[in-house]
Amino acid sequence: MNKFDREQVCVDAALNLLPPLLRDSLLHDKNFLTRWHVMTATSITFEDGPTFQRYQLYDGVRTAIREIESQIPITDSEGAAWELSVRPKTQGLAFTLRSADKNIPLMDYSALAEDSNIRLAWFDNVAREINLEDDFFHQWRARMKGAPLGDNDFAELTEEIESVPVSVFQRIKMSLRQGGADIETLVPFRRDYYGHLVGFLGSASDVHGYVDVGVVPLVDRLRKWNSVKGFLLSLLACSTSDISETIPIDHLSRSELTHIYERLVDYGDPISQIGAIEVALNNLNKYPELEQFAEKMIKNFVALTPENDSSHFTLLSAMIMMVASELVKKRTFKDAPPFYRKQAAIAHASLIIRAIYESSINPVNVLQWVNENNPGHIFYLQGLVDLRAEPRWLPDFICAEQLHAEFIGRIRNSVGKNKDKIRSMTLDKVLPEAEPDVAGIKLLFNSMLPGPLEGAIFPRLPVPEYIQEEITATLTAERLESNSFALLVNTALHFNISENQAGLAAEALRRVKYSIENSCVETRPVELIEGLAVLAAVTRATGLADELRVLMRVMRRSNRFTETPDNEIRIAMVAAASHEDIEKWALFSGEWMTEIAFQCSDKELAKNSLLQLRRLVQIEPALARHFARADAALAAFSG
Repeated sequence: MNKFDREQVCVDAALNLLPPLLRDSLLHDKNFLTRWHVMTATSITFEDGPTFQRYQLYDGVRTAIREIESQIPITDSEGAAWELSVRPKTQGLAFTLRSADKNIPLMDYSALAEDSNIRLAWFDNVAREINLEDDFFHQWRARMKGAPLGDNDFAELTEEIESVPVSVFQRIKMSLRQGGADIETLVPFRRDYYGHLVGFLGSASDVHGYVDVGVVPLVDRLRKWNSVKGFLLSLLACSTSDISETIPIDHLSRSELTHIYERLVDYGDPISQIGAIEVALNNLNKYPELEQFAEKMIKNFVALTPENDSSHFTLLSAMIMMVASELVKKRTFKDAPPFYRKQAAIAHASLIIRAIYESSINPVNVLQWVNENNPGHIFYLQGLVDLRAEPRWLPDFICAEQLHAEFIGRIRNSVGKNKDKIRSMTLDKVLPEAEPDVAGIKLLFNSMLPGPLEGAIFPRLPVPEYIQEEITATLTAERLESNSFALLVNTALHFNISENQAGLAAEALRRVKYSIENSCVETRPVELIEGLAVLAAVTRATGLADELRVLMRVMRRSNRFTETPDNEIRIAMVAAASHEDIEKWALFSGEWMTEIAFQCSDKELAKNSLLQLRRLVQIEPALARHFARADAALAAFSG
């Protein structure tokens, strides 16, 4: 066997052994196929119709274009005879596939024409309809102007066309209406698609930079492409009010605005609605007629019960978790900052919801399907990993209740900022009052928590002096109780707390030798420890994280911590985010996981913990070396 044959055998064996996702990725890599001389036999199957070898179908298409209105014979993979024909229509060509008992209209294959004029006319029309971006447009137009496209070139072009938001939206909507939607259809894996949807990240490393280099050019491009459709697509990116402020409406006529807002009131997805509210309030001095629509949408948000299965927020929460989980599994954004992946997931989830509403599909049925097929654990574990880079946004914040509170907070901020533009003076009365009951206080508190793109943005406000004095007094007292930490913990995500201030908690734990009296019957130890872990993460207080690990050890040995190992894994990963350096973060996590593993006394819980650890390693391979001892201990005990 010569060297070439040996290489082919090795490549074939490797492809057969690889997981499907990696194998598919390689088989779509032109450089890999060329380098290793890999030949792929590709077939095309039409819905409820025949299957053809791709080269046979494409050759038949080329002949049919060359011989307009002729019947070109073609045989499918089962040996059945078909006829392919092409006829001119008002704009472009119409392709039809016929057999003795079937007549199948086909997509427009004009790009395979040998005549460059036919190819270019088709391409210019398609690019205009789907808003193909300038770089892609010029690149492909140059190729269309040259030699006829080969089979692989056409397949590549088709993928490009199908990976823009307009095409994806239509495909999702059609699959929902036909009842044939699956995860692959609902969640594209190509990163280019998400760049078209929310703007390309470029060299930006934070949210403000991304808004400048990604969102602003995107909004401008959409505005120039189509005033109405472009505005509606822009709203999908409004997961933060900073983006809503970049969206202009001066290019839209008053009748267009009225029509858009009427549609949004009845059929808008939550992200588009909150963005539209902020855009309307920002422009009330020019377009006062938008106030009525903003008020209707605000009333709807206030009246919604997040726990309701048909709630906007329940659906949004489930869709974000589904999309984000798929993006993690497919590693679409493996080298992007967490905020950009979250932005892509939120925008695409909103696009799916828009397709659901426009398809008149029952959201409850969709929710049931999503929960059965994607419970969200991958999203949650990725969120714990993300805390190292963006410690202020916990994966728990994706719940419907918190999304509702965040929207109320954004509306309250926008109304306050635009008070001088509001004419009817009724908008602020629509918002819920900060009632002095538990529900009212909780809503107000949660509405001020960071949003999904704010995990790395720290508040500028320092802790008020009177609060700081009370924190110091309670944490330096001789008797330390669980609620002694409450004020410090509750301010961690709202004020700019320094590592030194968080050090008060670490010092207090050491002083009382990790003995905490629980003066509040309703307070569970896990709630205290979770709060302190968040405090350690957002202040990068590694000393407090170390003390928490000791506290956990003490409570575990005295049987005062009765939570499952999974809960302790969560606490450990949150506290580990006090370390920004990836190696120190992985080391801290690994040492704590080893303690958890050796203390586990239930085989079923050990199996669950082992699964959690291995999934965390899949998400972030840097954890592998440091999780090895915990993995071995859990595997030996549970096996």
